[in-house]
Amino acid sequence: MSKIGIIFGSNKGDASKVAEYLANKVQADVIDAKELKSEFLNEHEKLIFVASTHKVGELQNDFQQKLDLLKECDFSGKTLALVGLGGLEKHSGEFCDGLVEFLPLIRGAKLVGAYGECDYDYKRSLAFINGKFVGLVLDINTDKAWQNRTDKWFDGIKAEFN
Repeated sequence: MSKIGIIFGSNKGDASKVAEYLANKVQADVIDAKELKSEFLNEHEKLIFVASTHKVGELQNDFQQKLDLLKECDFSGKTLALVGLGGLEKHSGEFCDGLVEFLPLIRGAKLVGAYGECDYDYKRSLAFINGKFVGLVLDINTDKAWQNRTDKWFDGIKAEFN
């Protein structure tokens, strides 16, 4: 399996927890979005962005501050997957909306991991496009099976990361 780079943006530690879980599963390099530099992006052909959504559907602040860096990156030939975290109890009307902020910036990347098997009770999500989420979506605070859900999702895209 190719070396994978995982970038996370986390305020309360949930995205960090998911990033570390994935990294241990696939032996990936992990970096906090606030420390992200173009060198990390350039060194990895396989990437996973793990980002929580905050406030009213906004991408986590550390990732927000790196959007210009992502815009400048050449994602051609890279494989990329998205993981979004959200809170269903307070934010079911904008569940994981922040993921869509990545879409115009990752031009050229092969986006994998669209996720259609979501049994979460949410009202609306901008990240739900053409019958699927643009990546794995999680609410690790209310979903006791989030690790199983993550495993199943990654097993479905593992071949893309070889």
